This record gives sequence, structure tokens and C-alpha cells, in this order.
Amino acid sequence: MPLPTSSDVHVDTMLTNVSIAYKNLAYIADQIFPIVPVRRQSDIIPDYSQSYWFRDEAKLRAPGTKSQGGGYAVNKNTTYFCHRYSSRKEIADETRSNADLPFNLDTEATEFVTDKLAMRRENAFATDFFTAGVWGADSTPANLWSNYAASSPIVDLDSYKDTVEGRVGVEPNKLVLGKAVWLQLKNHPDFIDLIKYTQTGVLSEQLFASLSGFAQVLIGRSIITTDKEGTAEASVTYSRIWGKNGLAIYVPPAPSLLRPAAGYTFVWQRVPAAIQYIVRHRDDQAETDIIESNSYFDQRATATNAGQFLSAVVA
Repeated sequence: MPLPTSSDVHVDTMLTNVSIAYKNLAYIADQIFPIVPVRRQSDIIPDYSQSYWFRDEAKLRAPGTKSQGGGYAVNKNTTYFCHRYSSRKEIADETRSNADLPFNLDTEATEFVTDKLAMRRENAFATDFFTAGVWGADSTPANLWSNYAASSPIVDLDSYKDTVEGRVGVEPNKLVLGKAVWLQLKNHPDFIDLIKYTQTGVLSEQLFASLSGFAQVLIGRSIITTDKEGTAEASVTYSRIWGKNGLAIYVPPAPSLLRPAAGYTFVWQRVPAAIQYIVRHRDDQAETDIIESNSYFDQRATATNAGQFLSAVVA
């Protein structure tokens, strides 16, 4: 055997240009409801009663007579309250002093706590609004969209849009789909047949939005685990946050007056920032730096009739 051996001349050290970590790369919750920056943690959302605006009350007016009077009611019971959500990562001085490359503890901590707040908003939206019993109606197609031979998703989507328009006077402009639903629709013969002579045969999200008549289509791809910390990694299970469902809603392109909106995300600007902000604390007694992410928000459905939930639309 040749001496020295390879183990005699090399000691394993940490690579400085490669590391392995995991996080969701695409959250969509912040794109569903328009974000409304607010100056107070809670307030009233003026809510005009819908029926007053859909009555045909203009009358013939004879010379010398007054015009037909009318009015509308305003509900002041709709409110928001921006609860505070936070996540922190501590970095002990000893850990910092002993860290080798490629570890950048501050950067890693910032990414970690930032992701925790984004996941909180994602999971909160899916739990509260991507479910049955919230919107004006819940629908499941007569033939699931994964049944290519029998289903007609184009007809179904048109029907759902028409249903919403029949309730609030405007069609949905935004469609949210779980990844499992998107996988079936992007390969559905009804859509492929529409593009086979004019496109490459690949149905992108943008092209799908155009074909189905939505201004925006959002695909929920993120995953989550509910297993407790400390569970052996080989035993941890993951699930899709958005499941096999869909949601068609109308929201204005930006926060607006006198417009219906399925919902808004209210964000308290206690610290002038975007939807969340990072602060750094020092605990001198513990000799520890604390990287903390904070978000004051309230995802609020403001016009449930402007939404149609699509429940379990694929097998």
C-alpha cells in the first residue's frame, strides 16, 4: 500500500461555495388580495349596501316637477385589525466567533425569519379563504378536470365567472389554483387544442389566463409540514398548502373607492415598510444577537359574493 494515504494528506473541511438548504421559492398570498397600507392598527371599512345600487329607480319627470329621490345605506360594521406576527433567530457570540465559511449567520437568519412570515401569510390565506363555506358559492364540476374525456373546464370556468357576475355585476378577474389542479389543466386536451396550431403546444400561465379570460392566474406551489420540531427528518411528511382546489375572485387592480372587492390585505405601517420588516436586537446579558421579522396584517374578505370557490376539481 502506498504511503502516505489520501486520508493522511487531506482533512475534510466545509465547502465554501456549496451548501444545501430548503425553502419555498414561490409564495402567492400577497398577490391575491390587493395590499392596503393603513395608518392605524384597526379601523372601519365603509361598506355600501349592494342592493341600493342595482334598483332601476329613475322615473319620468314632467315639466315643473322634482326628480325622483333616492339614497343608499352604508354599513359601518366591517372592520379590520392588523395582528402582529413575529419570528426570531438568535445568534450567540460564541457561535458567531466560531463560524467558518460558508456560514453567514446574519444573512441566513434574515432569510430564515423572512420566510417564516411569508409562510404565515400563505398558510393563513389558504386556511381562511381557500376553503368551502366562505364565498358566495362552492362548486365542483360535474366531471372532474382530471377526467379528460368527459370534462369541459373552459365551459365550467365560463359558468363560474357568469355566476359571480350575476351576484355582483362584474366577472372574476383573478384565478388561484393549487399546483395539482394546474398540472391537469395545462395538459387538458380542451386547452391544448386551442393552441396547437398557433403556439409551441406548451400552455404557460400567462397564455392560460388569456384563454380563460382572467387578468391573472396564480399557482399555489408551496409545501408545509405540521410535524413537530425534533421529528426525525426521514419521518417528516409534507403536503401542498393549496391542495386540489381553486378560487375565482374579482378584486380591483389596486385599492379603490366605490368598487367591489373580494378582499384586501391590510398592513399597518407602524414602521414605514412593506408588508414585513426586519429588526435587530442585542441581548447583552445573554451575549446574543437577535434577528427578528415582523408583520402587522389582516387578510380580510370584504365582498364574499365576489368569489367562487372551486372545491376538489381534480382527482
